Amino acid sequence: MLYALIFFAKLVEVTISTIRMVLTARGNRVAASLLSVIEISIWLAVTSTVLLGITEDPLRAVAFVLAFAVGVNLGIFIEDKLALGLAEIEIIAEYESAKNITRKLREHGFGVTTYDCEGLEGRKLAIGLKVRRKDVPSTLELLKEYGDLFVTVTDIRKLSMGNIGKYI
Repeated sequence: MLYALIFFAKLVEVTISTIRMVLTARGNRVAASLLSVIEISIWLAVTSTVLLGITEDPLRAVAFVLAFAVGVNLGIFIEDKLALGLAEIEIIAEYESAKNITRKLREHGFGVTTYDCEGLEGRKLAIGLKVRRKDVPSTLELLKEYGDLFVTVTDIRKLSMGNIGKYI
């Protein structure tokens, strides 16, 4: 029972820690601060339980270590599902294809910015748009019918000013 308690508590603590780090990196101070109180409270209880009995019962440390590894993965999984924040999608395409993509994205309500650029094989058009991170997969799905595209997705920490469309 003690091993399960150590494992579960450490799992929760590391999961919270992973999500807190992401929130901190995104500048969400209030949520990160609140999570840190919960995180450190759990950490103190679990770590003291493991350290006080580690010589008599080293399996406590095994439960602690395994939970840490699982907790990191679980935290990343949860954060990925929550998909908090914004992303920038940049698409570089052949000029004519890019015009069609731009039209389609605008028909779907996206605020789109385009600019001319040049690649190895000539004239291209770059398309930029900002979306909620949770909308990235469905936005990329709109691009599947187009052939040779160069697409990047970048997390945005902060966004201000401008017309950014209906999805944000």
